[in-house]
Amino acid sequence: MGISINVGSASYDAGELKIILDGGAFGNAIVKSNFGGLLPFANTASPEAVDFFMLSAAVYGIDRMVVRRPNSVDGWSRDLEVVFPVTDLTKWNTLAVEISAMLSFLTGDYWKVSFSQSTLQLPGEEMDVIYQPEFAHVNLFSGGLDSLIGAIRFLEENPDRNLLVISHYDSQMKGPKGDQVDLLNMLHIRYGDRLVAVPSVKVELDRPGKKETTFRSRSILFIGMAGIVADSMSLDLKVPENGSVSLNYPLSPSRRSACSTRTTHPRILDSVKLIWSILGLSSAIENPFEFETKGEMVESIDGIDDSIDEMILRSNSCGKRRHDERKANPEAKHCGVCMPCVYRRAALIAAGLDEEDDYGDNIKDLNFRTKKGQDIGACIEFLATQLSERDIRKELIVNGISDVSKLDQYTDLIVRTRTELKELFLTIGSQTVKNRLDD
Repeated sequence: MGISINVGSASYDAGELKIILDGGAFGNAIVKSNFGGLLPFANTASPEAVDFFMLSAAVYGIDRMVVRRPNSVDGWSRDLEVVFPVTDLTKWNTLAVEISAMLSFLTGDYWKVSFSQSTLQLPGEEMDVIYQPEFAHVNLFSGGLDSLIGAIRFLEENPDRNLLVISHYDSQMKGPKGDQVDLLNMLHIRYGDRLVAVPSVKVELDRPGKKETTFRSRSILFIGMAGIVADSMSLDLKVPENGSVSLNYPLSPSRRSACSTRTTHPRILDSVKLIWSILGLSSAIENPFEFETKGEMVESIDGIDDSIDEMILRSNSCGKRRHDERKANPEAKHCGVCMPCVYRRAALIAAGLDEEDDYGDNIKDLNFRTKKGQDIGACIEFLATQLSERDIRKELIVNGISDVSKLDQYTDLIVRTRTELKELFLTIGSQTVKNRLDD
């Protein structure tokens, strides 16, 4: 049976935005955001850009509010029927099917959305003078390695241009805010006023009890807040993510939904482009690393100087860093066993930057039959499986690729990704693993 949630019109007071989630018998929750930093942009952005952020924030809250396993219809997917408040019902009603499909693909659930009339009123706020320079574009900045490379590469290649970055954090999720602060300080030392950061936007769910931890909707929230800034300043938006993770080619057919993240999958970005176009938003959205592996991204900035290498090592890519108690080395920043850690370590080893102590568990010591080692075990079996280019193309289509003009580039990317990952295990894997990959 599905869960129906009515999203109440947001209220704003003294810098804090509150969005009520009314789930009826399922219960209520509040999505809270320190919206003050975005308010000057919201005042000059179109109502549709603000509506898209409100929708994305509510989606993030609902994703965390409805714990997946006990509320799934099939052991994983949830059936969610949601009403979102918007300014122009006529425009948004034409998008109900597209938004439902986008959210379903993004989170692996069954979304059915509809809309109600918004009554939100925001107070005026003047724009700070730091935003007066001319910026090239808005860059998402998460504290991870890919968004860091996005900023560094642009600033190094364009010494006469300025960059505007925006970040998000959830105080109930340990780590990202500190990563963002540390890396931004390092970037400011190197690039000065050419890099300007919008104050990091906190969005979190206020509800007692257990919350969902898969965070599948985080990317749409990130895009929503950046969309306000981009629309307000008539700038395009860059979403830096290595192409391997964006495609998230499944390690096995069983992992096409439950174990796959689709944060910057081309289908999601294409959906956002279509939705923004129909809403009349002019900002373009692009992943500048759509066809690059993580190793290729690192290689593009590796060796510039020691300060760049230091920033690379300070970034964090782990998808399970909150599980410190599960690590053999609890002080490590990265768990070492999730796929983001695997992609990162493969990239850094290739660049000669790997730090073994930075990973909580050593791949060589893992038992791949345990829950902790299952992702690594699946990855090794994926790399040991012979795949033709035809096999890869078919899987990419099954996994959501619809733009056939890019299929050859995506296929070649997966081939290079497999080579990059295989080299990791041939370098640090056990002899058993090496023998398996040499078969």
